[in-house]
Amino acid sequence: MAYSIFSRSALRHYQELALSSRLEAATPHALVSLLYEELIITLDVLKAAITNRPSAARASSILVSLEASLDFEQGGQLAQTLAGIYRTMQAELTFVIRHQDQARLAVLREGVTDLYQAWRQI
Repeated sequence: MAYSIFSRSALRHYQELALSSRLEAATPHALVSLLYEELIITLDVLKAAITNRPSAARASSILVSLEASLDFEQGGQLAQTLAGIYRTMQAELTFVIRHQDQARLAVLREGVTDLYQAWRQI
């Protein structure tokens, strides 16, 4: 049993180190991609346990980070549109958690995946 706990702890530690390394070396464009990836992973964890408060808080925090990363001067209308999308996703996430709505969580995840795919095309 102790080995199993240690293994999970070590795995989490190595995953955090790998993410930290990716963050340090990432361009601004790659950082947004990482945020999308982490949001998708977090929504998947949330799907497994929709009442998981740490995952809900993490997903919300990532959406805030995505909105904060927008450059409204250079991004113009696109930045405004993305800000609206992120705020709508925040509201949807709140609804999903409050009502434990798996179907709407799946739609939210699909929307994030679509944004991520579009971002990767840029």
